[in-house]
Amino acid sequence: MRTSSDFDAHYGTKDPWGLKHASRRDRALGEIIGPHVDGHSVLELGCGEGHLTATIFAKARSVTGIDISSVAVSRAQALGLPHAHFEVSDFLTVGLRGYDVIAAVECLYYLSAAEQDAFLQRLAREHDGIFILSAPIIGANEHRTYYTHSGIVQMLARHGFSVLEWRNLNAYWKAGIGGAAAAAMTRLPFADALVPYLPEALVYQRCYVSRPAKSRPA
Repeated sequence: MRTSSDFDAHYGTKDPWGLKHASRRDRALGEIIGPHVDGHSVLELGCGEGHLTATIFAKARSVTGIDISSVAVSRAQALGLPHAHFEVSDFLTVGLRGYDVIAAVECLYYLSAAEQDAFLQRLAREHDGIFILSAPIIGANEHRTYYTHSGIVQMLARHGFSVLEWRNLNAYWKAGIGGAAAAAMTRLPFADALVPYLPEALVYQRCYVSRPAKSRPA
């Protein structure tokens, strides 16, 4: 699924990924992303219907949200968020200069490997601030090829980005008995504190905060 018509069809149903019910993941995202975006300008790649714009990026000074789906963008615009502007655009052509933070939350893997490489090459040329990447680290499943932890770190390093920090977002319930048990435990009240300590083999999604190595203070 890569074309605008593919995504428009997917958005035939509102909230197709069930983000309104992902409060635990949102809290985990907020803990790692919040300090880096509060009061700053943000380019949100793959903004969808604006769920994260209204929650995780609520305290940003300004957010430009882009998505390839005009259906999703129209719904995001309807939210009337005063700090946000939404437009239909593509990762591979949108301008990347002038933002404090660029975020790709659960979306970069929709690009082919060659497209991801082209995007990151351009990101390294045009952006000298924080880059946030969130994605599954389970390798591959029946749907598509995702990432591994070491693969993300190496991919970012290959393009001149150093990982400043990362955080587990949720447990992978398909990771055998251990994964199912971890997923069940983390749904218990007050169990969010367990998620950061899950071993990689039991983690579904991680969020990474990186910065170009050349822009880090000596």
